[in-house]
Amino acid sequence: MNRTVKDLRAECESIGISTAGLKSDLVDRLQEAEKNLSSFKSSNTTKRGRQSSKSPASSKKSPASKSPTRKRSTSRSASKPKPKTPKTAKKSTPVLPPPAPPHCLIFETSKTSKDVLTVEGATHIALHKYVAGGNTSFDNFMNPYWNSWVNMLPIWMAPNLVTTCGGAFCLLSFLLFVYYSPTLSSSVPWWVFITSGICTWSYYTLDCLDGKQARRTGSSSPLGQLFDHGVDCIGNLAHFTAIGSCLASGPTRITLAGQVALQFSFFVAQWQEYHTRELPHKFGEVGVTECNHIQAATTIVFGVMEYMGKSHVEMCSSEAYFGLTWAEFVIAAWILQCFILICVSLNMTVVRTGNYRSLQHLTSPLIACLVVYLIPSGVLASNFRMISLASGLLFSFITNKMIVYSMAQMTFATLQPDVVPLVALAWVSGSEGVTGYFVEKAWVAMFVWQFVRVIYWSSRAINQLCAKLGIKCFRIPVKKE
Repeated sequence: MNRTVKDLRAECESIGISTAGLKSDLVDRLQEAEKNLSSFKSSNTTKRGRQSSKSPASSKKSPASKSPTRKRSTSRSASKPKPKTPKTAKKSTPVLPPPAPPHCLIFETSKTSKDVLTVEGATHIALHKYVAGGNTSFDNFMNPYWNSWVNMLPIWMAPNLVTTCGGAFCLLSFLLFVYYSPTLSSSVPWWVFITSGICTWSYYTLDCLDGKQARRTGSSSPLGQLFDHGVDCIGNLAHFTAIGSCLASGPTRITLAGQVALQFSFFVAQWQEYHTRELPHKFGEVGVTECNHIQAATTIVFGVMEYMGKSHVEMCSSEAYFGLTWAEFVIAAWILQCFILICVSLNMTVVRTGNYRSLQHLTSPLIACLVVYLIPSGVLASNFRMISLASGLLFSFITNKMIVYSMAQMTFATLQPDVVPLVALAWVSGSEGVTGYFVEKAWVAMFVWQFVRVIYWSSRAINQLCAKLGIKCFRIPVKKE
C-alpha cells in the first residue's frame, strides 16, 4: 500500500509492459486511493493527539463516554450539554371535583312540562361515568362468586330486569311483615323471618349481578345506575320494616326516627356524589355488602329462635342499658351509626373541599326530619304505617331526584316543594279541633299522593333517557349486523 504510481510504472517497464497501454482511468483510481489513504492516516494521528492531551480528571468526570453501547450524536447541537436548571419542588395541589351546578331556591332549571330533564342534562347523563368508592375485603371475597353466578342468568335478560327482580324480593319481604305485624309490635311466624332473610340476600345478590350482566351482554348504560340506585332507595323501607319487626319496636317516635335516619344518611351519600362525583360505599372495612349480609343473617337467626319457642317480642321488650329496652337500644345505636356516616360525608364534601354552599341542599331533607317531632304520639300510634310510608316515599322521591340531577349536572333546588305538604299535614295533625277520622284519611291521601308522585316522575325520567340513548328499559337492544 506504500507504493506510488511511479513505482508501479517502473515495475511495468522492468517486465516489458509499456505504460502507454495502461488506461487513464486506472491511473486516476490509483491516485484517488493514494489520497484517501494519506488523509485517513492524518486524521487518526490528529485524534490520538487530542485524546492524549486530555487530563485524567476530565476522563473521570464523564465515564459514560467510554461505554461502547452509547451512540454519539453527529450534530453539534446534540454534542453540547444543555445548561442544568435548578429543580424546584412541585407542590402537591389537591384535585378538586368539577364545580357543582349553580344554586337556586325553589324553581330548578327551566324545562318543558313534558320532560324531567333538560336537553343538556340528558346529554350529561348519556356521557356520565360511574365512580365507585372502593371495595371492602368481603367484597373482594364475594366477587368471584358473583362472577360465577352471573353466568346462570339468561343471556336475553336485561340488566334492569335483574334489578327489578331484586326489588321484587324486597317487596315480598315488606308485604309479609306489613300483613303479620302492621304496627311493628306483633309476633311474627318463624317462616316469615327466614323468608325475609332469604329475600334480603337475594335482593343484594341480584343488585350486584345487574352490572355484571350489563357488561356480559354489552348493554351497559347510565340508565342502569339510575335504575339501580332508585330501587335501592325505595328498598330502604323494606329493610327497616324487617328490622323493626324483628325488634318489635312498635309505633313509637324512636322507631320512626330510625327510619328517617337511615333514609337521610342515604340521601347524604347521593348528595356527596352530587358535589364530589364519587359515591361512598364503605366506611373502613364495613360497607353496603356487610350491612345487607348481616341483616339477612340476623333475620334468619330470629326465625330460628322463634321456631325454637323463644319469642322475639318478649326478648326485645326486656330492659337493656340506660333504662332502654333492647329494641330502643338497638335503634339508638342504629341512629348513632347513621350520624357517624353523615359526619364522614360532611367532612369529605364540605371540610376538605371548602364547599360550604353545598349545605344548602340538605335543607329539604332536614325539614322532612321535623315530621318525627311534630306528630303527636297518639296520632303516630294510630296512623304509624301510613305516616311511615308517606315520609319514606318522600325521602325516596327527593333522593331519586338528587341521583338524577347529580348525573345530569342539573341544579337541585334548596327548598323542594314536595316537602311542604307533608310537614304541613304533620303540623295540622297535632292541632286542636281536628278529628281522628280526618287525620286518618289525610295520611292515607298523603301516602297515595307520594306513591303516585314517585312513580310518575321516575317513569318520565326513564322514558326521556331511553329516548335519548335509543334503548329499551327492560330489553337488550338487538345489534345490527
